[in-house]
Amino acid sequence: MRTRIPLLAAALLLPLGAAAQPLIQSQEGIALQNEILQLQQQIQQLQAQGGGGGSALGNNNLPPPPSGSGDTSLTASLLTQVQQLQSQVQSLSGQVSNLQHQVDTQNAQLQKEIGDLQFQMNNGGAAAGTAGTSAAGAAAGAAASSPQASAAPAASTTSNDPKSALAAALAAYQKHDYATAQSLAQSIVTNHKSAPQAYRAQYLVAQCLAAQGQPQQAAIAFDNTYNMNHTGTYAPRALLGLASSLAAIQQNQAACDTLASLNSQFPDVAAKMQADVSAVSKRAHCG
Repeated sequence: MRTRIPLLAAALLLPLGAAAQPLIQSQEGIALQNEILQLQQQIQQLQAQGGGGGSALGNNNLPPPPSGSGDTSLTASLLTQVQQLQSQVQSLSGQVSNLQHQVDTQNAQLQKEIGDLQFQMNNGGAAAGTAGTSAAGAAAGAAASSPQASAAPAASTTSNDPKSALAAALAAYQKHDYATAQSLAQSIVTNHKSAPQAYRAQYLVAQCLAAQGQPQQAAIAFDNTYNMNHTGTYAPRALLGLASSLAAIQQNQAACDTLASLNSQFPDVAAKMQADVSAVSKRAHCG
């Protein structure tokens, strides 16, 4: 006979949003609740034998054991066990709430730090825009001779098909032509936001920026990748890339918070990337 899990057990099994579910939810919580149900059945059987009624669960004013019953002491013992198990279930529920709060706090702090970084970059860009005409001309000349500028025509001449554009971008990345790969990938993100290839293209943009030694821009691109899909295929790698980029610009606390988020949300994937995670953790001086 299948045992129906009551509302208290269902509450313990609620997901933690982006965070990984602790084992305590899926194993201890269910085991305790099933044990409570088994004890409840035994109590009801004993009470029925002694003429008593009512349920032991969900009632703080538990009925006294039936008088004159030979099973009085056993019934009292079972009631005590039920109360103890209920207390343990409540304790587990509190632990789940605490974990949820920790994850929410980490994510809020991380988003604030990324926002601060974007603000700093935007202000830096505005300051650069107020330079004299001679400086602007020099910057334009440098841009014209840069690899990114030479990659622009390649992006404009690529087919409007995002699938073909992504294939071309990945091929350029494999050849270490990061400027071309970035330009092609960015065109997909900009012009085909709803296409399935946009998610992969956004991650490729971040990879190209990191490969070209632009950690500030890479940090924002990795963060954008993660925000596109918090549980997607590239979400764990995006968090790792974000942490690495933050460590490169001396934002060590933010890098450590990102690694903590990676470990809590994707423990299995993080374990497979342990060498890379440890390397970033060491660079960021995480405790």
